[in-house]
Amino acid sequence: MVKFYPSINSDHAEFMLKQPLFYVASAPYAGTHVNLSPKGQPSRSFAVRGENSMAYVDATGSGCETISHVYENGRVTVMFCSFGVSPKIMRLFCRGTVIELGDKKFEPLAAKMGHSVGLPGARAIILLDVYKLQTSCGFGVPLIGNSKNATTPWESETEDDGQNTHDEEKNMGSNEKRALLGYQKNSNFQSLDGLPGLRTARRARGQWILLEDTKAHARRLMRQWDAIIAGSLLTALVIAVLSSSGILVVEVRV
Repeated sequence: MVKFYPSINSDHAEFMLKQPLFYVASAPYAGTHVNLSPKGQPSRSFAVRGENSMAYVDATGSGCETISHVYENGRVTVMFCSFGVSPKIMRLFCRGTVIELGDKKFEPLAAKMGHSVGLPGARAIILLDVYKLQTSCGFGVPLIGNSKNATTPWESETEDDGQNTHDEEKNMGSNEKRALLGYQKNSNFQSLDGLPGLRTARRARGQWILLEDTKAHARRLMRQWDAIIAGSLLTALVIAVLSSSGILVVEVRV
């Protein structure tokens, strides 16, 4: 049975942090792609900050769809589901904000999340304002794992004390960090629909951020000309009908 909630309660938070992964969906205002990304290990990368606030660490990947979409319109849906004998699906409808690594807000936010943000390749924190939460039965989700009692059957395979991840980050040499930045420069500067992506990657490519943002805004408006034209024609039709019926009288003074 589907239920809706205006905020996150303690049971919701406990359920989220026990799952082995979660999913993030986003889309541009105008474009051909709807993005869906899996994110791993919520216990180390995700935090519930309040009744209507949560955040997760965004690691470097082969694209930057979520970052681009959040920069453009802020719309994000986050989904958790259990793969054990207690089925449940949880969707959180959110407005997102990107806090990139290097931003003055990044380190204070990471500290407030209660995590040691030592994930290799962390490039941003996605801050999420939750305005609606939905739960449903989840009986269509397959059972994975051998434990009859576990609600998170992958937990024993994925959880550790976080030390290995932290050590990996500390042991990254300067050459590896440069390679990572080079990868972001080539792979994370724009979305599949050409929206502006990671700002650090765009600056590394020599882009003028304000200029490129303005151009992206103009492209979005151009893609919406069909709606603008349809609205204009509908307005003209309404005015013509009202004028012919005598309802609309326009007085012109010379």
